[in-house]
Amino acid sequence: MLRFYRTYTTPFKEKIPTFVEVFFLRVPLFKRFLRFFGRYIYSEITLRDSQKLNTITKQHKKILWVQWVDSYLGDSLMDLSSRILLKDKEIDLLTKENVANIYQNDTIFRHIFTDPKQCASNQYDLLIIDSYRQRSLKVLTKDLLQLPHISLYGYYNVDDFNRLYFSFFHINKLTGCHYNQQQIEQIAKPLLPISKQDKITISSLNLPNNFIAIVIGSASVDRNFNKWDVIVDAIFTQDIVENIVLIGAKNAKIEARKIQRKHPNKIIDTTGRCSFNQTAQIIKKSNLLVCADGGLLHAANAVLTPVVALFYHIEPTTRLIKINKSIALMGKNNMGHIQSDTIIEKIQLLQKDSEWEMKQEKPIN
Repeated sequence: MLRFYRTYTTPFKEKIPTFVEVFFLRVPLFKRFLRFFGRYIYSEITLRDSQKLNTITKQHKKILWVQWVDSYLGDSLMDLSSRILLKDKEIDLLTKENVANIYQNDTIFRHIFTDPKQCASNQYDLLIIDSYRQRSLKVLTKDLLQLPHISLYGYYNVDDFNRLYFSFFHINKLTGCHYNQQQIEQIAKPLLPISKQDKITISSLNLPNNFIAIVIGSASVDRNFNKWDVIVDAIFTQDIVENIVLIGAKNAKIEARKIQRKHPNKIIDTTGRCSFNQTAQIIKKSNLLVCADGGLLHAANAVLTPVVALFYHIEPTTRLIKINKSIALMGKNNMGHIQSDTIIEKIQLLQKDSEWEMKQEKPIN
């Protein structure tokens, strides 16, 4: 099949962090071909009445962007942030409920839908679908499947690659390559709306002017670091900063309370109290973020707050962006193998940079 190479070849000339060779070693050729062939047959049948396009033109004024399968917040932010390149269009989004909330009050997406039946096909000139996977297509109504379409990933199917740069470079190509690689890398970052009400809510917390934000807890065991108490103790012992704000989901509250009890006057616990977008505003106000790989890492990239990020099996270059100061630390078998002293050293390095920048921003009397 002539399209099989598209399962591992990016549809643009620019280079992005991707680890195709590792994927080839892990997944045999025959298995990769079977997966591709299944998707090829299914998409050819399902989209038989839809015109496949290679460009997005001026005639495509109203677009429905469908992102259904990859419903993790970080993946969604990486995939959809290239919408900034389509800001001259009228774009609606169809996605799952748990993702839809973070795009409320967006300046580019007009409407956010969580049910395909809410989307009237006669309102759109073009359908953007995430990929040709069965799970991406079977959710769409018959009418939507007849619209002309382009696919963000098509048959592309490798393990580790930088989804943010992939999305920006592909949309740039589809719209006529108006930007070169350097220009894209200067604008490519997660696009996350923070509403006026979100800012008011965080302002009411009366956070200190100078603090470090730390993400406690994790949605998955393999992304959990279990020595945050040691890190917090060291930050205060070495006088790196006077205050820490703990952020994270409800499942981190028990751990956060234990840490806060030890330093009641220096720690503010916001775990489980704020929405994802509100938490992004906390990160924006902080000097830097310390976190394990996860959705809030992408929130920090969205607001350009420096990050010390912990990884163990995911290559950091597939998550980090060039325009935000970032230090990645890798654990050998899990994040617990990352030495606390090394984390503190990197926090100090970024904190010093932050203090220097704040001094530069002060007006001259």
